[in-house]
Amino acid sequence: MIGYLEGEVIDSEFNKIILEINGVGYELELAGFKNQPLVGDKIEVYTYTYVREDALKLFAFPEKMGKELFEILITVNGIGPSAGLNILNTMPAPRFVSAIMQKNEVVLKEISGIGPKTAQRLILELQSKLEEFAYLQNSSNDSTAGAAADEDRQDVIDALTALGYKISEINKALREVKYEDDINVSEKIRLVLSQLGKER
Repeated sequence: MIGYLEGEVIDSEFNKIILEINGVGYELELAGFKNQPLVGDKIEVYTYTYVREDALKLFAFPEKMGKELFEILITVNGIGPSAGLNILNTMPAPRFVSAIMQKNEVVLKEISGIGPKTAQRLILELQSKLEEFAYLQNSSNDSTAGAAADEDRQDVIDALTALGYKISEINKALREVKYEDDINVSEKIRLVLSQLGKER
Protein backbone atom coordinates (compact mmCIF):
# COMPACT_ATOMS: atom_id res chain seq x y z
CA MET A 1 0.00 0.00 0.00
CA ILE A 2 1.14 3.54 -0.75
CA GLY A 3 0.59 5.73 2.33
CA TYR A 4 2.70 8.82 1.69
CA LEU A 5 4.17 10.63 -1.32
CA GLU A 6 6.44 13.64 -1.81
CA GLY A 7 7.14 15.14 -5.21
CA GLU A 8 6.43 17.84 -7.79
CA VAL A 9 3.05 18.56 -9.36
CA ILE A 10 3.32 18.18 -13.15
CA ASP A 11 -0.40 18.37 -13.99
CA SER A 12 -3.28 19.91 -12.09
CA GLU A 13 -7.03 20.03 -12.64
CA PHE A 14 -10.02 20.38 -10.33
CA ASN A 15 -9.46 18.07 -7.32
CA LYS A 16 -6.93 15.97 -9.23
CA ILE A 17 -3.18 16.16 -9.84
CA ILE A 18 -0.30 14.14 -11.22
CA LEU A 19 2.63 14.04 -8.80
CA GLU A 20 6.05 13.22 -10.31
CA ILE A 21 8.43 11.21 -8.13
CA ASN A 22 11.70 9.93 -9.59
CA GLY A 23 10.33 9.88 -13.12
CA VAL A 24 7.00 8.26 -12.20
CA GLY A 25 3.73 10.20 -12.32
CA TYR A 26 1.10 9.31 -9.72
CA GLU A 27 -2.45 10.40 -10.49
CA LEU A 28 -4.09 11.53 -7.26
CA GLU A 29 -7.66 12.51 -6.43
CA LEU A 30 -7.61 15.24 -3.78
CA ALA A 31 -9.61 15.53 -0.58
CA GLY A 32 -9.60 18.30 2.02
CA PHE A 33 -7.21 20.69 0.26
CA LYS A 34 -7.97 24.36 0.89
CA ASN A 35 -6.18 25.34 -2.33
CA GLN A 36 -5.66 23.33 -5.50
CA PRO A 37 -1.92 22.48 -5.86
CA LEU A 38 -0.43 24.10 -8.96
CA VAL A 39 2.00 22.80 -11.58
CA GLY A 40 5.53 23.21 -10.23
CA ASP A 41 4.51 22.98 -6.55
CA LYS A 42 6.52 20.56 -4.43
CA ILE A 43 4.17 18.93 -1.97
CA GLU A 44 3.80 16.07 0.50
CA VAL A 45 0.57 14.12 0.82
CA TYR A 46 -0.85 11.22 2.76
CA THR A 47 -2.52 8.70 0.48
CA TYR A 48 -5.17 6.02 0.57
CA THR A 49 -4.95 3.23 -2.00
CA TYR A 50 -8.34 2.06 -3.28
CA VAL A 51 -8.28 -1.30 -5.05
CA ARG A 52 -11.08 -3.14 -6.82
CA GLU A 53 -11.11 -5.66 -9.65
CA ASP A 54 -11.82 -2.92 -12.17
CA ALA A 55 -10.12 0.05 -10.49
CA LEU A 56 -6.95 1.23 -8.76
CA LYS A 57 -7.07 4.78 -7.39
CA LEU A 58 -4.96 6.92 -5.10
CA PHE A 59 -6.66 9.51 -2.90
CA ALA A 60 -4.47 12.27 -1.42
CA PHE A 61 -4.88 14.28 1.78
CA PRO A 62 -2.87 17.27 3.10
CA GLU A 63 -2.86 15.81 6.62
CA LYS A 64 -2.84 12.32 8.14
CA MET A 65 -5.98 13.18 10.12
CA GLY A 66 -7.91 13.75 6.87
CA LYS A 67 -6.88 10.32 5.62
CA GLU A 68 -7.98 8.72 8.89
CA LEU A 69 -11.36 10.47 8.73
CA PHE A 70 -11.79 9.30 5.12
CA GLU A 71 -11.04 5.70 6.14
CA ILE A 72 -13.73 5.92 8.81
CA LEU A 73 -16.26 7.51 6.44
CA ILE A 74 -16.06 4.72 3.89
CA THR A 75 -16.92 2.13 6.54
CA VAL A 76 -20.47 3.51 6.53
CA ASN A 77 -22.89 1.49 4.45
CA GLY A 78 -23.60 3.38 1.22
CA ILE A 79 -20.66 5.80 1.60
CA GLY A 80 -18.01 4.90 -0.96
CA PRO A 81 -14.81 6.74 -1.86
CA SER A 82 -16.61 9.23 -4.11
CA ALA A 83 -19.06 10.18 -1.36
CA GLY A 84 -16.20 10.39 1.14
CA LEU A 85 -14.31 12.78 -1.13
CA ASN A 86 -17.46 14.84 -1.62
CA ILE A 87 -17.88 15.23 2.15
CA LEU A 88 -14.26 16.26 2.76
CA ASN A 89 -14.22 18.66 -0.18
CA THR A 90 -17.45 20.47 0.69
CA MET A 91 -17.40 20.78 4.50
CA PRO A 92 -14.54 21.48 6.96
CA ALA A 93 -13.80 18.37 9.02
CA PRO A 94 -14.54 20.02 12.41
CA ARG A 95 -17.99 21.13 11.22
CA PHE A 96 -18.78 17.67 9.88
CA VAL A 97 -17.65 15.92 13.07
CA SER A 98 -19.48 18.48 15.20
CA ALA A 99 -22.68 17.78 13.25
CA ILE A 100 -22.26 14.04 13.80
CA MET A 101 -21.61 14.38 17.53
CA GLN A 102 -24.55 16.80 17.96
CA LYS A 103 -26.87 14.69 15.73
CA ASN A 104 -27.43 17.74 13.54
CA GLU A 105 -29.09 16.41 10.39
CA VAL A 106 -29.70 19.94 9.04
CA VAL A 107 -25.96 20.62 8.73
CA LEU A 108 -25.26 17.20 7.22
CA LYS A 109 -27.92 17.76 4.56
CA GLU A 110 -25.95 20.77 3.32
CA ILE A 111 -23.63 18.25 1.66
CA SER A 112 -24.70 17.39 -1.88
CA GLY A 113 -26.17 13.89 -2.11
CA ILE A 114 -26.93 13.51 1.60
CA GLY A 115 -30.61 13.33 2.40
CA PRO A 116 -32.44 12.60 5.67
CA LYS A 117 -31.88 8.82 5.61
CA THR A 118 -28.18 9.08 4.80
CA ALA A 119 -27.74 11.76 7.47
CA GLN A 120 -29.37 9.50 10.05
CA ARG A 121 -27.18 6.57 9.00
CA LEU A 122 -24.03 8.69 9.24
CA ILE A 123 -24.96 9.81 12.76
CA LEU A 124 -25.83 6.28 13.87
CA GLU A 125 -22.67 4.64 12.52
CA LEU A 126 -20.09 7.39 13.09
CA GLN A 127 -20.74 8.80 16.55
CA SER A 128 -18.68 6.24 18.45
CA LYS A 129 -16.02 6.00 15.74
CA LEU A 130 -15.35 9.75 15.69
CA GLU A 131 -14.73 10.06 19.42
CA GLU A 132 -11.02 9.43 18.77
CA PHE A 133 -10.74 12.79 16.99
CA ALA A 134 -9.81 14.61 20.19
CA TYR A 135 -8.59 17.72 18.42
CA LEU A 136 -12.04 18.15 16.91
CA GLN A 137 -13.89 17.45 20.15
CA ASN A 138 -11.96 20.28 21.78
CA SER A 139 -13.31 22.76 19.27
CA SER A 140 -16.26 24.99 20.16
CA ASN A 141 -19.76 23.59 20.06
CA ASP A 142 -20.38 26.43 17.65
CA SER A 143 -19.70 24.75 14.31
CA THR A 144 -18.83 28.06 12.66
CA ALA A 145 -16.12 28.67 15.23
CA GLY A 146 -14.85 25.13 14.66
CA ALA A 147 -14.64 25.74 10.93
CA ALA A 148 -12.77 29.00 11.47
CA ALA A 149 -10.22 27.27 13.73
CA ASP A 150 -9.67 24.59 11.09
CA GLU A 151 -9.17 27.25 8.40
CA ASP A 152 -6.58 28.98 10.61
CA ARG A 153 -4.74 25.69 11.06
CA GLN A 154 -4.64 25.19 7.30
CA ASP A 155 -3.44 28.79 6.81
CA VAL A 156 -0.56 28.08 9.19
CA ILE A 157 0.32 24.90 7.29
CA ASP A 158 0.15 26.68 3.92
CA ALA A 159 2.39 29.50 5.11
CA LEU A 160 5.01 27.18 6.58
CA THR A 161 5.09 24.79 3.62
CA ALA A 162 5.70 27.87 1.45
CA LEU A 163 8.76 28.55 3.63
CA GLY A 164 10.08 25.08 2.88
CA TYR A 165 9.00 23.13 5.96
CA LYS A 166 7.66 19.60 5.54
CA ILE A 167 4.09 18.72 6.52
CA SER A 168 5.41 16.11 8.95
CA GLU A 169 7.55 18.77 10.70
CA ILE A 170 4.66 21.23 10.84
CA ASN A 171 2.18 18.69 12.22
CA LYS A 172 4.65 17.70 14.93
CA ALA A 173 5.17 21.35 15.91
CA LEU A 174 1.42 22.01 15.93
CA ARG A 175 0.96 19.16 18.40
CA GLU A 176 3.58 20.72 20.69
CA VAL A 177 2.45 24.36 20.52
CA LYS A 178 -0.38 25.49 22.80
CA TYR A 179 -2.26 28.64 21.85
CA GLU A 180 -5.72 30.13 22.09
CA ASP A 181 -7.87 29.84 18.95
CA ASP A 182 -8.78 33.53 19.14
CA ILE A 183 -5.24 34.80 18.44
CA ASN A 184 -4.59 35.85 14.85
CA VAL A 185 -3.02 33.64 12.20
CA SER A 186 0.22 35.65 12.10
CA GLU A 187 0.79 35.03 15.81
CA LYS A 188 0.03 31.32 15.39
CA ILE A 189 2.58 31.13 12.57
CA ARG A 190 5.16 32.89 14.77
CA LEU A 191 4.59 30.45 17.63
CA VAL A 192 4.83 27.39 15.37
CA LEU A 193 7.95 28.80 13.69
CA SER A 194 9.52 29.20 17.12
CA GLN A 195 8.79 25.54 17.91
CA LEU A 196 10.18 24.43 14.55
CA GLY A 197 13.38 26.33 15.36
CA LYS A 198 13.75 24.36 18.60
CA GLU A 199 13.26 21.02 16.84
CA ARG A 200 15.84 21.61 14.08
